[in-house]
Amino acid sequence: MSINFTGIKNLNIRTFKANGYGFYLNNANHIEQGDKYYTVVSLKADIDGTPINGENVNAQGYKSHIEQYFESLKKLKHFVLAQKILGIDGQDNVEIIMKHYHAPDNLGDVNSAAFMINGQDVPLVHRNVLPLYSFMARVTRDVLKYFELGPETRKSVKLMNDSIAKEAEEFIENMNL
Repeated sequence: MSINFTGIKNLNIRTFKANGYGFYLNNANHIEQGDKYYTVVSLKADIDGTPINGENVNAQGYKSHIEQYFESLKKLKHFVLAQKILGIDGQDNVEIIMKHYHAPDNLGDVNSAAFMINGQDVPLVHRNVLPLYSFMARVTRDVLKYFELGPETRKSVKLMNDSIAKEAEEFIENMNL
């Protein structure tokens, strides 16, 4: 029997879709009312220091998932948030939840996303939160690359990965250097 350690274990991905009426900021930065369509994706896993089969562990700056996770938490200046994310139980457990919504608008679809790690909101309001977004992006990218997923699950994880990238790019573009 051969066992393939991947650094990501007990992977559980769930997707929930809904719609509701509410307020949103449209593409012209005006408040609109109307239907909003939600997609909530939950990706839960245990992570460790084992490299995924096929990862380039010799690449400059390579870090295992668990190393990158702890390193990104250490970079948070908001110590209380880091402690809440780690929680009391099993520090090697990570749950990333994305709430993505879009609303049709006369100027085009309005899209937005919000993220949680281990039940704590992780808004991208300061540059020291960027390493957590890098961690989430890497985990979702590796899940897409190394795990066999059904088409709907793959689509949900890709939406999560794309939304992480979009949020980070918009933050960096608007950041005062």
